Amino acid sequence: MRKLSFVIAIIMLGAMLSACSANTSTVGQAPAGVTSGESKEIEKYNAYVRLNNLMTGRINEVLVHYFEKFGVDTQPVIEENFSFIMLGVAETEREVVDKANGYTASQPAFANADPLVIKLAPVLKDLLSVLDDMKAYYDTRGYVDDDFAKGKQLHTKLVSANLAYETVANQYFTALQKLGNEQRLAELQKLKDADQQIRYNALKFMIDAEATAIEMDEQGITASNVLQLDMTKFKAKYDIMTADLSVLMTILKDKERIQKEGINSFSIESYVNSATEAKAAASKIIERINKKEPVSDSDLNGQFLNTTDGTPENFNYLLSKAVERFNEMN
Repeated sequence: MRKLSFVIAIIMLGAMLSACSANTSTVGQAPAGVTSGESKEIEKYNAYVRLNNLMTGRINEVLVHYFEKFGVDTQPVIEENFSFIMLGVAETEREVVDKANGYTASQPAFANADPLVIKLAPVLKDLLSVLDDMKAYYDTRGYVDDDFAKGKQLHTKLVSANLAYETVANQYFTALQKLGNEQRLAELQKLKDADQQIRYNALKFMIDAEATAIEMDEQGITASNVLQLDMTKFKAKYDIMTADLSVLMTILKDKERIQKEGINSFSIESYVNSATEAKAAASKIIERINKKEPVSDSDLNGQFLNTTDGTPENFNYLLSKAVERFNEMN
């Protein structure tokens, strides 16, 4: 099973840049200041981001929940006093798979990502099919009727389907991360040029917070070895992220600026609250290291590391929530 701490959602682009001039556009047209070509590029990129966010979000949650219960070997570990609720992926959530696949032949071409989306579609559908069978089996308590005979078969199928999925998924995450870096830097410059200070600093925080998460991931740091974090490298990223949030919160005191940029006050407040929680989660990692306090065995063996203070898992989870709030901003 794939074990990455860095499974946060990716930022979607375009809506924030065009928001200030959207009132001048008509249905079916690109907003003022955004060319038709740029609009199509953003639309395609965001479709690929939604696919990524399904994979790193709900699908990852379902797989982690299952494998932490049954193990990742070809034969499942079944506890004596068995109790389990199988999670599922809703039909409305998985629609993004076909939508993303529908963009693979569209212009502009994303040379590295397009072929991987094509490869992902069938392996994702195979994976989801097994997960659907497993949900039906555990929801109906089929294991009571056959003493886990079908459960063991489904487990073996899931391990195989997941290995095939992981191979392509890892390639896709790498390709989309590279593409995302290019897209976001261009978006950042556009926001700066348009004097969209709130949107600029909101995006800058997300980029720099993501860099903080990547730093931990590249060091191989998880809850189990968090005390081994290279604090010099981590703090270099953390300090930039912290400064970004401070600047953003200062700008938001200017109510005229909020009105000028045409930002919904509720959506920006919701985003800042989530960003603050993510920043605080990074601070708790520093506090844990300063206290030389390892994560307890009970937390490490539990199923909810993403809620355990002072862990990369908790920071990444809250950062994903901040990304979601960012993507909802208008």
